[in-house]
Amino acid sequence: MTNKTIAEPIDETSIIRPIWPAPDHIHAGVTTRIGGYSEQAFEQGNMANHVGDDPGHVEKNRQRLADYEAQRCDKELHWQWLEQSHSDHCVEIHQSQVRPIAADAVITASSMTSCVVLSADCLPILLTNAEGSQVAAIHAGWRGLAKGIISNTASLFRQSLKVKKIPSSPIYAWLGPAIGPNSFEVGDDVKQAFASQDHHSQLNYPLAFTPHGDKKYLADLYQLATLELHHNDIHHVYGGGFCTFRESERFFSYRRSSSTGRMASYIYRRDKP
Repeated sequence: MTNKTIAEPIDETSIIRPIWPAPDHIHAGVTTRIGGYSEQAFEQGNMANHVGDDPGHVEKNRQRLADYEAQRCDKELHWQWLEQSHSDHCVEIHQSQVRPIAADAVITASSMTSCVVLSADCLPILLTNAEGSQVAAIHAGWRGLAKGIISNTASLFRQSLKVKKIPSSPIYAWLGPAIGPNSFEVGDDVKQAFASQDHHSQLNYPLAFTPHGDKKYLADLYQLATLELHHNDIHHVYGGGFCTFRESERFFSYRRSSSTGRMASYIYRRDKP
């Protein structure tokens, strides 16, 4: 197969846009596998350069997305990529760095700075407050959820607003494409990972685990995330309802194929008029 040198411009139908009450100057999206330069297992729109794809194809896919969003805003965007490790580590940035930051969540109040997380079954979560003065992106697989990535991000998000003397207001959360509750079979070790964490003592986390055979469960990442969001006083929760495993035409899925690409979930503040 010859290398692709030309890819169609991004079609808005290949980007998933959150349906939520975020202010108009907050822009967010999730890429799909539809459209791009990558080939074979990574076809077409792989956004990750750590999965074995041709680095040139990944760079073109990222640039294609950056060009598209810049055209929508009529201004250049700065993208902050992460080096994710299923941790509970969240960072706040004031300007983007060229090198990926080692973290699984990122927060910024800077305009035209896009917070990005990569996923292919794990749950991407996007946050903003009612005024749209700050945004965040979270990579939340079961390990990160068990360790408290949502709680850590929510705490830093509010602390940062307080330091900036921004009045308290509701935080909105949008849950992006993840493996669905009917497809994610896990062992008892996953359930016990939640039971062993002190910060889950007030969460009814067993709600998210449906027995499925001997010491097996179907785990609901959306439910686990929603429980912890509510515990952190984030009650405006939107999105969910996707299944990366079953929707093979739209999404990459690590559970479906260990050699696969990643989608990018991103959020940024546009300059207000």
